[in-house]
Amino acid sequence: MVQAGLSLIEIMITLVIVAVIAGLAYPRYQKMVSRSKQTEAKTILQAIYVAQDLYKTANGMYCDNLEMLDIQIPPDAKYTYSSKTGDQGNSFTAKAVANIDSDPVLDEWQIDHNHQLVNPVNDVIE
Repeated sequence: MVQAGLSLIEIMITLVIVAVIAGLAYPRYQKMVSRSKQTEAKTILQAIYVAQDLYKTANGMYCDNLEMLDIQIPPDAKYTYSSKTGDQGNSFTAKAVANIDSDPVLDEWQIDHNHQLVNPVNDVIE
């Protein structure tokens, strides 16, 4: 008499294959999630640049206080944003800092008055 169904060995082999595939895919998934979080920093820093440019046009100098600029930073933002001026208000650097993947390294993005957007400290899992 022939019994239909899967043996314990066949089920175990299938589970091992699924576990290996999941083990290979998870780090890539984590990297993509971290990169998507970085999009917040880039978007808000671009908004800060535009607001600073408008502020300088109206007032003749850049602003040290983000609250005086016409931008909305969401209360649930993952990054902490700051801006400081230099050269008597003729330059500025805005910064976004966050720990996006729960390790000791902080992800950092900066934009300046020349519209240079840089990522001096990249916290994305490599």
